[in-house]
Amino acid sequence: MSVRGDWLLFKTKRSRLKQQVATSFQHPSRRTDHLDPSNFREPNQVKVVPMENSRLVTLLPKTETNQHVVIFHGGAYTVPATDSHRQWMEQIVTRMGAKVTMLDFPLAPENTATTTVPASLEAYAELQTEYPDDQFYWLGDSSGAGLALVLLQQLRAKQRSMPTATLLVSPWSDLAMRDPEIEKRRESDPELPLQAMRQVGANYAGTLVLDDPLISPLNGAMDHLGHISLWYGTTELLLPDHRKLAAKLKQADGTQVDVHEMKNMLHDFLMWPDLPESKQVFEALKKLIQKNDQ
Repeated sequence: MSVRGDWLLFKTKRSRLKQQVATSFQHPSRRTDHLDPSNFREPNQVKVVPMENSRLVTLLPKTETNQHVVIFHGGAYTVPATDSHRQWMEQIVTRMGAKVTMLDFPLAPENTATTTVPASLEAYAELQTEYPDDQFYWLGDSSGAGLALVLLQQLRAKQRSMPTATLLVSPWSDLAMRDPEIEKRRESDPELPLQAMRQVGANYAGTLVLDDPLISPLNGAMDHLGHISLWYGTTELLLPDHRKLAAKLKQADGTQVDVHEMKNMLHDFLMWPDLPESKQVFEALKKLIQKNDQ
């Protein structure tokens, strides 16, 4: 663990981060749009495609490329994309020379999974139609990583083309969170509020049971999902489910996985993009792009 990572853990354990996260989950703000083109350094390079229940926000590099990163943002399915997510987009364009699109999917509590999942599939199909020659790489964090895993399972079932590779950071893969070890970890995780997560998870599930793979992809089949890079921290409330997911991915046929268990890292540590550990994730993405851009 890096010195910065140690300091972040020390600081968060002595802060009100968990209470702030609970409030943001239970009372999500819709006032600020961090993906508005005016918030980017190069507003003229931003293309917004509105759809019925979602939108595609694409940041284009100034040099032509067919390498294209698609981001599925975290926020417990309730919180919109943040300024950190916008920073990821700019970092990917600047340092990797790739296009990058935020698939801005429908949020709860206004919507449930029965709207969000098909709307996300439709938005991705629109993106593939818009850029038919592009190679796509997916990057998801927290609930966005969980959604990305659901969508991979859906694409496989529908026999549609898969992304070249997928990076999942701290995926929320089981919204039921019934593993007894999770209950034991609720006090030691300085970030994730278990009770608030159970509430917003139920809101997102709507009429579906929490064990449904459309909600909790940990319960779905992991075969033939392509190349997956899985990253998570050991301080996480969700560590037991991350380890279960890693084991299932390793045992799956037709799925290639590399697993990165980051000592003492917080949930969704990528939200602090200047951490050395976060830079490792972006470097892994860069290497994947370079490997396939030859």
